[in-house]
Amino acid sequence: MTAPRLPDAAEDLQAALLRYFSGPWCFTRTMQGLDALAIGEAEGEALFQPGDANQLHYQESGQLRLVTGERPLSFTRRFDYRMDGDIVQVDFADGLQAGQPYQRYRYDPRQRALTPVQTHLCNLDRYNGHYVLLDDTHFDLHTRIEGPHKHYLLHTRYRRLLRGDASPAKAY
Repeated sequence: MTAPRLPDAAEDLQAALLRYFSGPWCFTRTMQGLDALAIGEAEGEALFQPGDANQLHYQESGQLRLVTGERPLSFTRRFDYRMDGDIVQVDFADGLQAGQPYQRYRYDPRQRALTPVQTHLCNLDRYNGHYVLLDDTHFDLHTRIEGPHKHYLLHTRYRRLLRGDASPAKAY
């Protein structure tokens, strides 16, 4: 199985983005305060599966280890990604917010990045994400969360799982 190519400005971005993200990925995630102090680390697996036209269902599961030394915590999360030209709309697909919008991004082929079009506001905390498509098998998601309740940065590194790959270990 070969990895899909990075989308570029010369092709149908909607179809290219669907191809690029589709399939299984593993990830590592770091969490740090805006003061650069470590909060925790996570690793796990994610799957982008086709849904309705121009849509991918995203599901992740993994283990979170906080620097406080508590035992690892299991987690899962689901989102729906809808492609519309160079726009990617991400909606919550689980929990109390299921079906509600999370964030919108625009694909910039020069930066090979999905940049935020709108900020997600949750109880006065602002969430801003930025995807960087590094190559055909890796992408990063940088999320900054600021507000009266939360102050931290998340960095998630994804690595595409190709046929024969072992499960996650490290995505670096």
